Amino acid sequence: MGSFTGFATLVTQEFFRFWRLIRQTIFPPILTTLLFILIFGFSLGERIQEIHGFPYILYIIPGLAAMGVMNNAFSNTSTSLYMARFDQSLDNILAAPLKPIEIVTALVVGGIARGILIGGITLAVSLLLLKQPLFSWPVTFFFLIQQSILFGCWGIIGALRAKTWDSLATTQTFVITPLVYLGGVFYSINLLPDIWKKISIVNPLFYMVDGIRYGVLGILEVPLWHSVALSGLLTLLLFALCVYLFQIGYKLVR
Repeated sequence: MGSFTGFATLVTQEFFRFWRLIRQTIFPPILTTLLFILIFGFSLGERIQEIHGFPYILYIIPGLAAMGVMNNAFSNTSTSLYMARFDQSLDNILAAPLKPIEIVTALVVGGIARGILIGGITLAVSLLLLKQPLFSWPVTFFFLIQQSILFGCWGIIGALRAKTWDSLATTQTFVITPLVYLGGVFYSINLLPDIWKKISIVNPLFYMVDGIRYGVLGILEVPLWHSVALSGLLTLLLFALCVYLFQIGYKLVR
């Protein structure tokens, strides 16, 4: 009972941590997504032919939702854990009767909540305005959850490895952002030269974007089971790694 109470308390803390800073954590990414839609969709979209039978503005919406989920899930867990290490409040969490898997799960749940909120609002507002029905709720929800968990775990690993706030931001700026942009958010890989198509194929984020695009629009560039299997395996591996790092106490104390 004590363990469950501690777990529920930590989950609640993670949720309210980003919710009480809504002007910094929720509004900016939504505004950024709307700007992407305005610039790439309405401005450039008129000069780009349809992709897989969909207007360009519709084609990029699933990718923008995925990008929002990835960035915000990573930001939530990475900043929360790094701050807890920085101000040593993590010591209180480690002293509580919580198992490593419970601590990791609670942190990831916070990332899921923030990621799903951003991705869900992006899809709901965009598809409603463009009068586009969602192709598959189950597939869309699966990839939204999967991406939130994976990037939430990535954020935990990044927070444990980071020595300064700058090094934490470096991961998001120089690793995650390029991978996201090269993951097919704004284009179809079938339009790329062979060399860039091959680079996209080895980018795991491409499969996640392609999976959510299928859930939203019903179009695929690789078989769906490839995206489900690869993204699911990566998520399980990163989650297991996070639990292991907490079990061995990897850089939990500054």
